[in-house]
Amino acid sequence: MPPAIAIVSVNQNKYSETFIHNHVRHLPAQVHYLFNGYLPTQYSTQGVNGTVHTFLHKQPWWLPWQQNNHRQLLIRTISAYLVKHHIRVVLAEYGPSGVAMLPVCKQAKIPLVVHFHGYDAYRDDIMQSYGIHYPDLFNQAAAVIAVSKHMVKRLADLGCKETKIHYCPYGYDTQLFMPAPAGLPKPPHFLSVGRFDDTKAPHLTILAFTQVAAQMPHARLYMAGTGHLLDSCRILVQALKLSHAVLFLGSVSHPQVARLMQQSLAFVQHSVCTPQNDTEGTPVAIIEAMASGLPVVSTHHAGIPDVVQHGQSGFLVAEGDVTGMAAHLLHLAQHTDIAAQMGNFAQQWVSANRTMQQHIEQVWQALQGVM
Repeated sequence: MPPAIAIVSVNQNKYSETFIHNHVRHLPAQVHYLFNGYLPTQYSTQGVNGTVHTFLHKQPWWLPWQQNNHRQLLIRTISAYLVKHHIRVVLAEYGPSGVAMLPVCKQAKIPLVVHFHGYDAYRDDIMQSYGIHYPDLFNQAAAVIAVSKHMVKRLADLGCKETKIHYCPYGYDTQLFMPAPAGLPKPPHFLSVGRFDDTKAPHLTILAFTQVAAQMPHARLYMAGTGHLLDSCRILVQALKLSHAVLFLGSVSHPQVARLMQQSLAFVQHSVCTPQNDTEGTPVAIIEAMASGLPVVSTHHAGIPDVVQHGQSGFLVAEGDVTGMAAHLLHLAQHTDIAAQMGNFAQQWVSANRTMQQHIEQVWQALQGVM
């Protein structure tokens, strides 16, 4: 019988957190999935969409001292749950979840592994509120997982022993993402997939595409995703008189994303470090696009250079270089043979280096090493 483990996530089923869902679904263990807050209040033993159970039903939030009592009771309840179900290791998704679970794992005497994903290792407000606890977390955690080489260095700079850090880059679903059938025409259609938030800077992608559309009126930019910048981007597109050329698709399913990628010429994403130091890990959509045979036009940001080889599988520009991004997009649109060659190189590289199975095996090795 496979060992029992617990995976802790802030959200039960956030559409953009497929990397966490893949851990729940594919790690070779009996997974107890705990969620709803850094210190989880609910759980499921049936996966991401399983029946939801609540640790404590009464939540007296109206007085500060009762909040603290409730938190201590929740810690004891989760700890007892872990012991009762013979949990061998806890995998906390995101640094703040690791901080919150540290007293739980101490009480239960169960090893804690913390998986950092992006903002949790960089963003100023997170570092101010949770980063002050990271030294203790790094000291007490059995292992720490990073998704990019940039993040490995960041965690080491924050005080984590390099011997504890496991580099486990994300992977893609080989059954879902694959190149389009040979001979399928590729019009100058560009695709962007991701949250409309500050780190992905969708407005900069739009400004780059504006320069492409000025020289190639039949070019199109398809943007999938939702987020707090979506309305601002819609307004920007209207002001630029590009509503016919920039299409907002909203939230789309993974199978829909796969189809969109097969119908596109290239993938584009202008990731940036925000004024609050918010930074990505390694965008999974970029890996999925490469697996679909698309060249990628993006930025020298966080883990993106770990995946995209400039001039071979795509092009990388400095953060904020809208004109440079536009030039590369236009070059691919005008030279579809080069786009195809780059896409082929991208597909071969990720199929050898970034599959989901490889990622799952790396994470599992990190967990097994501390059980």
